Amino acid sequence: MSLIPQILRSLKNLPPFPMVAQRALMLVNKPELSIQELVEVIKFDPAITANVLRIANSAYFGLRREIHSLHQALLLLGTQELLKIIIASGATRLFANATPGYFSERHGLWRHSVSCGLMADLLARELTWAERATCFTAGLLHDIGKLVLSLFVDQKFAAIMEVVETQGKPFHRAEKEILGVDHAEIGGEMARIWDFPDRLRLVIRHHHLDCPESFSDNLVLLIHLADVLVLMFGQNLGREGLAYDGYPEVLKHFGLRERDLEKILLHFGCIWNDAQVFFGLIGSAHGLQCAHRG
Repeated sequence: MSLIPQILRSLKNLPPFPMVAQRALMLVNKPELSIQELVEVIKFDPAITANVLRIANSAYFGLRREIHSLHQALLLLGTQELLKIIIASGATRLFANATPGYFSERHGLWRHSVSCGLMADLLARELTWAERATCFTAGLLHDIGKLVLSLFVDQKFAAIMEVVETQGKPFHRAEKEILGVDHAEIGGEMARIWDFPDRLRLVIRHHHLDCPESFSDNLVLLIHLADVLVLMFGQNLGREGLAYDGYPEVLKHFGLRERDLEKILLHFGCIWNDAQVFFGLIGSAHGLQCAHRG
């Protein structure tokens, strides 16, 4: 019996996307974003305001003086950094539950999502892209479909892994073969329900480069590459990582060499400990050793 009707019914029970994060998403691509606009977005959410101030004062930014107000944080950090903090502060509420179909660690999906957001940001910096907040946000939210699909994957995990191991398919393709749908498709539908910007919805839906059109959008390609690099950093490629499609083509497309990636991975390793505090991932980092699937 197909699980698709049951999976689609579960989408009807989606909680609303946090309002402050939703409003911030609408501002990500605005070319001239004012400080006052950002203050207006978050000033009436005490929890996010407190989190913004906590993060702004964390070791991740290494500011020499303590920040006491939103306006001061915006002046010192800039609108792009504050947008990332606001969106991450809102999104963390969605990632509170375990996703046993994909990760053995309770916060594994949040850890992977944060990692991919940071990696996308570093890639954007290497490629001298201006829209780094957009890249970070796309990396952070690319796997939201796993929030819904996790329990279904958990139920059918043995069957999915049999396809992975006997046919050599990536995890997400085996997932689709067994369930009839994969987490990228479900994530794209969640993005539609939550009224995400069109480009973000495209990234979520196609980050596994599952159709020729995927290769025509630089942001989709960058998030795919960030996803692969996070797996490399965690030394947890496994069958699903090694079978990722498009990796050489994406490197060639961006004009990146292996030594460029080594530099990015080294930088990522340097910031990861502080980033875990920044994003509420408490504890020391020993590489991304989460049991990542797909």
